[in-house]
Amino acid sequence: MNQTHARLNELVRRAREGDVPAFGLVVAETQAMACAIALSVLRDPGLAQDAAQEAYLRAFRRLRQLEEPAGFVTWFRRIVITVALNLRRSRRTTLLQVDDMPDVPVLDEAESSWTDAQRQRLSAALLTLTPAERRLCDRRYHGGWSVGRLAQDAGVPEPVMRKRLQRVRDKLRKEIDVSEQRGLTPDAMRPDLPAVIVELLARPQLTDLPEHPVGDVLAAIRGVFADHAPLELGEIVDLTHARAGIASDAIYVEASELHRIDDHRILRYDLTLPLLLDVRYTGTPLRLLAAGKAYRRGRVDATHLEAFHQAEVFSLDTRANLDPWRATGRVLQSIEAVLPGRSVRITPNRYAMCSQAWELDVDCDGQWYEVMAWGVFTDRVVAHLGGDPAVHTAIGIGYGLERLAMLRYGIDDIRKVEAARVA
Repeated sequence: MNQTHARLNELVRRAREGDVPAFGLVVAETQAMACAIALSVLRDPGLAQDAAQEAYLRAFRRLRQLEEPAGFVTWFRRIVITVALNLRRSRRTTLLQVDDMPDVPVLDEAESSWTDAQRQRLSAALLTLTPAERRLCDRRYHGGWSVGRLAQDAGVPEPVMRKRLQRVRDKLRKEIDVSEQRGLTPDAMRPDLPAVIVELLARPQLTDLPEHPVGDVLAAIRGVFADHAPLELGEIVDLTHARAGIASDAIYVEASELHRIDDHRILRYDLTLPLLLDVRYTGTPLRLLAAGKAYRRGRVDATHLEAFHQAEVFSLDTRANLDPWRATGRVLQSIEAVLPGRSVRITPNRYAMCSQAWELDVDCDGQWYEVMAWGVFTDRVVAHLGGDPAVHTAIGIGYGLERLAMLRYGIDDIRKVEAARVA
């Protein structure tokens, strides 16, 4: 640690203990950074100064929440970004350029920078974690959850949560250290997965972060479909297995858009296919809600990503209890919950797996954005799921969470959604 970092850590430590002059020195040490970050978001020097000032006020009020003084810079950067984004939304100005997106460390607040090789090794190491460990890691290091909040959410004492976090850090560091000691390249850490696949899978699951715009949108949708049970789906699809079932109906994207792992496996391009492969009707009506990342190759621009988040609502029941008109009512209710008062446009669409289907666009300042689609599955799909097509019907509803988050929070580029926070 150099002298500048050591001095800042000491000032933060004193400020946490109530030393106001010490916090003034913290401001002096970091104000150039704060103004630069705010300016990259707001593109207005005056507004950037206002955002930096508000960020320091918030930081001072919340300083006791900071676990370690060494984590101040990363923690404070997130506060500046949040304040600046909120100010931008209130004034409807242009957001930061994509190339200027602040770089937030993934693993540890104490890490100030990562080389490309270290990031690749970290991505591979993240894939060794269990789903619960990944969720913990994403919430701690991407969502900025305090140890206290994590402990409360898990229903355990803080010392227990600290030990869990330490085990996760130790597990990740061991994976990285072992690969370095063995002289393995980042690609060689996961020889079963290409590097681009590793990087995509390692990206944070924003649906697990309720304070994130994507998580906030999902919470609003879940509120409308509170009678639907949560469902976890695998991110890797075995095409051999899929083709033996209903893949010819369910694969509606171009082959060039598929992220192929090898000749037999792909990353899921939506949640519908893995859901139809995994779910079976056993005599009890199905009401399910899945959420998570999906992956498609192609252009990345203001409205398209290679890794994005979806929610999938699925129902299978008797025709008397489930019909497209009631489903459409729930769809409109959910859009109203996410985007109250917005004009919508419903257009019929065609999918091989559906006998009827529609997509919904939302108006934003005279421009229409497609945000979701839903449909009634064919009798063939119903039979594949174990239902009786003469008695049962199945309906799927798919939401694009980043696009809904853009419209809900006035974000002008989908590539900026990941850095945003709900105030």
